[in-house]
Formats: sequence, C-alpha cells, structure tokens
Amino acid sequence: MRKVYEQHNPSKEALERINYLRQAFSDMHDLIEASTPDCRERSIAFTNLEQAAMWAIKAVAHSSGDMHQK
Repeated sequence: MRKVYEQHNPSKEALERINYLRQAFSDMHDLIEASTPDCRERSIAFTNLEQAAMWAIKAVAHSSGDMHQK
C-alpha cells in the first residue's frame, strides 16, 4: 500500500503545530462570523476556510515522514 493512503500518527511536535493551526482557523471563523452577515458568501467563506484547514493540517501530518515514497 502506498504510504500516502496509510494512517498518519503525527509526532508530538507535529501535533503541537496542528493544534496551533486549529486555533488559528477557529479564530478566523469567529472573525468572519462576527464581521459578516449570514449569507451565501459567508457560507462559502466557511467552506473554503474548512478546506484550507484540512489541507494545512494534512501537510503537517504528512511532514512527519516521507509520505511520497511507494
């Protein structure tokens, strides 16, 4: 099985970076919620924020080892 599809267990350092990112994205969510009306555009902003968070966290989890090898 290719390593990219395996379970990733982040190191302690990586977990700290993931938690930092989660807090930053949560803070941004709160800022958007407080600063914009409840509308389609805000919903899209939240969807894209969630997507950015997912990719950023995945990047940290994958950086714990070389996940690009077969």
